[in-house]
Amino acid sequence: MEKNLNKLKFILFVSFISFITSCTTKPQPIKMGDACDFCIMGVADNRFGAELITKKGKIYKFDDIHCLLGFIKEKAVPKEEQKSILFVDFEAPNEFIEADKVFLLKSEDLRSPMGSNIAAFKTLAKVKESQTELGGEEVSWVSLASK
Repeated sequence: MEKNLNKLKFILFVSFISFITSCTTKPQPIKMGDACDFCIMGVADNRFGAELITKKGKIYKFDDIHCLLGFIKEKAVPKEEQKSILFVDFEAPNEFIEADKVFLLKSEDLRSPMGSNIAAFKTLAKVKESQTELGGEEVSWVSLASK
């Protein structure tokens, strides 16, 4: 009886830990060679990456904002199941920027892997600085996601 009680306690403990860790899922760095969850190609330039994290903690990685947009438009994960959308900071590829805080620059000179040619930045000042060098235009995530 005591053995079964200990087994039950262990199962409940493991279930509790699994529940907590899935609720606090953090973004995972996008590394060269990771497969994009939309186009299935290997990541060739992680400066253009993005991630979508579900409320259950599943992480989808993308090699380009173009792929993230395609994934969202296909409704692969319904909006009500999405926890967060994150973009790789173009200047710091191991850091992420939340969709509601991102500043985006679209320029043909960026040459992203799948042709969106859009890079994410933490500040408007960084966009303007890059725009001086690369040309292009500032775009908003809301306008891109609503097309």
